[in-house]
Amino acid sequence: MTVLTAAQRTAWEADGYLAPLDGISAAEAADCAQRLAALLAPHGGRADVRLRNSPHLLLRWMADLIRDPRVLEPVADLLGSDLLVLRTTLFVKPPRDPGTVAWHQDLAYWDLSSDRTVTAWIAFTDSTTANGCVRVLPGSHRGPLLDHQLARDQHNRLLRGQLVDVDPPPEQIANLELRPGQFSLHHGLTLHSSLRNPSDTTRAGLAVRFISPDVRQRSLWPSATLVRGVDRCGHYAHDPAPRFDGDPVSRAWHHRSLRRYAMHLGWQVLRNPSRQHLRLVVRLLRRGDYLRALRDEFAPATRKSPHAM
Repeated sequence: MTVLTAAQRTAWEADGYLAPLDGISAAEAADCAQRLAALLAPHGGRADVRLRNSPHLLLRWMADLIRDPRVLEPVADLLGSDLLVLRTTLFVKPPRDPGTVAWHQDLAYWDLSSDRTVTAWIAFTDSTTANGCVRVLPGSHRGPLLDHQLARDQHNRLLRGQLVDVDPPPEQIANLELRPGQFSLHHGLTLHSSLRNPSDTTRAGLAVRFISPDVRQRSLWPSATLVRGVDRCGHYAHDPAPRFDGDPVSRAWHHRSLRRYAMHLGWQVLRNPSRQHLRLVVRLLRRGDYLRALRDEFAPATRKSPHAM
């Protein structure tokens, strides 16, 4: 079933993004926001490494969300009827949070064989210019994959600190403002970023990274979540859906997913050794939450997970 209009398809080809699109209802988004707030409360309103990375492998309600037809149908119009989710990332900016996301392209470090990728950003709360919404540079997807620096910036919330050295004038930037339950789509080559949240409200949303099953990842043990159609290519191990929040089987798989992500990062460093990459490794190892995550992921399976849901 085709849900995107001809005008939306034209806009996608020209601009590399679509927003806003109606997804789940405002009431459903409010329920997601409440569930998320309860999970974040013990951590001071912030997501730790485990919850921030691929939470759909831990939480049943997020696993259901990434399979919701209201989200999938527009993506299927762009990528085809068979869809995999490579990763999800939880982005939370508490009130007056100085954190930013530097200008970057999603494809910079995914090691994929094709640019046939789409990221959906689903809003759990209002996402506006006042609280640091996603912003994009329209048309940038029609250019090449740019060189990304691995800069040291305490406010850049990207794990690797990657950024593209661009400074577009404000009139060229599109702010993707969303109401709770709405979502945006952007191409894997679209330059995008977000500013700090100086407001008194939390901005929270889930980024979902969609690919077609024919797109390969240059990784030792690639895995992905089949959310629509059939995987006829077999390039990925399929992530299991949690039966309930904190499902121990899914929690163990999530641990494995994080461990393999860390190993993939190490493999990228070995393939392309540089001062920037070595500084990145040192910086990550100095981060308490990342170091704890690595320690927990490499711990024996009999050890109880510290991230109880």
